[in-house]
Amino acid sequence: MSRLRNPAPEHYYEEYLYKKDVNDKVYKKLWVGLLGNSLRFYSNHKDLRCVDCISLENFVSTEVPSIQTKAKSSSEFLFSLSLKDKEIHFKTQSQESREMWRAYIITMAELSIPPGLTLLPGPMLALKEALEKEKERQMQLEDTEIPSCFYHVSRMEAETLLKENPDCGNILLRPGGNQQSISVTTCQQNHRSFVLKHYKVNQEQNGYVIQLEPPVICRTLAHVVNHFVKSTNNCLIPFEKHNDYENRIEVIYVNEEDGEVTVRYPQDKPVAVPITSCNGPPVLPRDRPLPEQPKKTNERQSALKMPTGGVIRANEEDGEVTVRYPQDKPVAVPIPSCIGPPLLPRDRPLHDQRKKTNERLSALNMPTGGLDEELKLKLQIRRAMVE
Repeated sequence: MSRLRNPAPEHYYEEYLYKKDVNDKVYKKLWVGLLGNSLRFYSNHKDLRCVDCISLENFVSTEVPSIQTKAKSSSEFLFSLSLKDKEIHFKTQSQESREMWRAYIITMAELSIPPGLTLLPGPMLALKEALEKEKERQMQLEDTEIPSCFYHVSRMEAETLLKENPDCGNILLRPGGNQQSISVTTCQQNHRSFVLKHYKVNQEQNGYVIQLEPPVICRTLAHVVNHFVKSTNNCLIPFEKHNDYENRIEVIYVNEEDGEVTVRYPQDKPVAVPITSCNGPPVLPRDRPLPEQPKKTNERQSALKMPTGGVIRANEEDGEVTVRYPQDKPVAVPIPSCIGPPLLPRDRPLHDQRKKTNERLSALNMPTGGLDEELKLKLQIRRAMVE
C-alpha cells in the first residue's frame, strides 16, 4: 500500500537559481518557487518540503550589478534582492530568466506590473494572470481576518471598557444591534469627562459602508479601522486590552510568630513584602521595648550582679537556683536572704546544728527541749543581748 503524498504547491513561477547570502562564500543551487508573496527554496524540484522561505513584505528593490562588477564576476546574469533587514544575491542561467524573476518579484511585492518590461506576449500574459490570483488571495485573507479591536460586547459594555481602560485605546468595533451590521464606538476625554460616539457600518457585497455624509466604502473591516485612524490624524487608537494573566508562579508564606509575609517565585530569591494581616498577631516595631516582665527580670539579675538574658530555675528539693543562657551551660548562683529563706549548707546536717544549739544552752545553764522551747530561748538570748 503506497503512502499518499501531499500535492505539489502551485507556484506562480519556479526555476533553479543560485543563491548566496551575505555570510556565504559560494552560490548554492536550489529549486526556487514564488508562492503568494514569498520565495520558497527546495533542495531539488522533487522535494515538497522547503528548506527556506523569504517574505516579500519587506521588499525594497531588485538591482542588476554595474558594468565594473560584471567584469569581475564569473557570470553576467546576476541580480540582488534588497529587503529592509538583509540583502540576497542570485545568479541565473540566462538573461531572460533574470528578467522574469525580477518582474515576478516586483509584481507580487507591489501588486502591480512594473513599466518598461521587455517580455514576450506569452510570459506577460502569465504574469498578469498571476497578479490577479494574488489579489484575489489577499482579499480572501483580509475578509477572514478580524481586527484585534473587535469585541463581542454590547453598547454599554463597550462604553465601560473604553472609559475604564483609556491607556488601551479609544476605538473598538462590536456587533450591531440587528446582528447584521457593525458598530464603531469611540471615546475621547475632554478634561475630566468622556465624549462617547457610535457609528454604524453596513456590510454589502462590495465591502463595508460607513454611514457618514458622504458614505465611505471600505473593502474590509481593517480598512474601516484605518479610515477612522487616518481621518483623525491618529487621535483614535484601536483598543487592545492588556493581558490579565500572570507570567510567573507566585507562592506566599506567612510567618506564624510575627505575621511577616514572604512572597517567593520558583527559581528566584525570596522577597519579603510587608502585608497587614488580620488573622495573625500584630508585628512589633524594632524600636519598641520588650514587655515589662523581661525588663523586671533583667533588673533583678543586675541587682545580683548577674548578666542579663538568662533564665532562672529553682530546684524544689534543695532550693538551689540555677541560671541558664541559650547555648550555655547552667551556672549556679546563690540567692541572698532578701529573696528567700537562707539555705543550709549541704556538708552540715540538720541534727548537728541542733546539737550545737543545745551545747550553747547548756553553757548558759538553760534547759534544752523541743522546737518551741528553742525558739523561746533564742528570743530570751536576743533580748538579753539588746539590754
